[in-house]
Amino acid sequence: MTRCRKPVLFLALTFTALAAFAGCKKGTEAKPEESKQNAPATTPGQTTPAPSAQAAAPGGIPPAGMPPAGMPSHNTAAEAPVDPAKLPDVVARINGEEIKKVQLVQDAATAQMRFAQAQGVQPPLSAGFYKQVLDDIIARTLLTQEAKEQKVTMTDAEVEREMAGLRSQAPNPEAFKKALAENHLTEEGLRQRIRHDGAVQKFVQTKVLGGVTVSDQAAKEFYDKNLDKMKMPERAHVRHILIHTEANATPADKEKAKAKAEDLLKRLQKGEDFAKLATENSDDPGSKPRGGDLGWFTHGQMVPAFDKAAFALANPNDLSPVVESQFGFHIIQLVGKEAATTAPFDMAKPRIVQVLRQQQMEQVLAAHVQGLRAKGKVETFI
Repeated sequence: MTRCRKPVLFLALTFTALAAFAGCKKGTEAKPEESKQNAPATTPGQTTPAPSAQAAAPGGIPPAGMPPAGMPSHNTAAEAPVDPAKLPDVVARINGEEIKKVQLVQDAATAQMRFAQAQGVQPPLSAGFYKQVLDDIIARTLLTQEAKEQKVTMTDAEVEREMAGLRSQAPNPEAFKKALAENHLTEEGLRQRIRHDGAVQKFVQTKVLGGVTVSDQAAKEFYDKNLDKMKMPERAHVRHILIHTEANATPADKEKAKAKAEDLLKRLQKGEDFAKLATENSDDPGSKPRGGDLGWFTHGQMVPAFDKAAFALANPNDLSPVVESQFGFHIIQLVGKEAATTAPFDMAKPRIVQVLRQQQMEQVLAAHVQGLRAKGKVETFI
């Protein structure tokens, strides 16, 4: 099952051109390791377990600080939209480098799209919205200038490694080419952008954020103060046999499917092997090769009828009655069950360290950019 959160990518820049290949996952709140708590769930009737999409940022963009590529940090939904034609041709000048209106308008459109995807609403392109996007452009420009001053560059090997990473996010070479075309890019154009933007990322990672660390003591203190966020919900491990029915099945077809399920249940109650019968009879091709095994899941990950029946089972090897869902008729066998509990510190620690490091990086990067603004000459005209 996919889980989404608001993007937290500073310096997203032009890598958003291939954002269609990137996924999203659940938020930045510190919680126990999802690998145990939220194992990939299979909705009964699916052909395969539904994977959790990974939110890997194209190009190795560091998940650090500031609103990403113009993503507003405040709600500007109440403000009136601004006609882009009324914006000046030059919206800012940073140490003599001009920021054109066309860049601001393009970045604002991207930010509006990202905001809508993350929040479910599309904010107006208001004066406040444009100013927040411009602040992000200024931050990126200042960092780009500093990276050039310090002669931080991308090697050819690094560029090709990033290109390979982007290609791997596409399901096939044709999809990669299509994504490039849809975003008015060529491979060489993308390569040039990686070289430029990657140098800034490399500078930020090595020169600005390289010393950010989280101590064991800080992680433990966070854990002790946030035990309510370390809860692992009740979960169950089951296997099932599905006798599938179509949504428009006739009453007679449904009765035939139910009768088959009832017959299989009787055979199981007499001691026949569940995995063998599932492999031979189940209509769920995703779990059928595994003897009907669906793995671990928590409340709400399965359809309601299945969820209720599965969690009603108490002991390993217990069998449910025949359960009807929109997918057909199920027989469920409990493999294991774990009560709700608090994750131990060792399990929660990696996620806590990730969250605390994220917070520190945001603070360090924001302070660094503020210092660049203070010592540089930044003029804004909107």
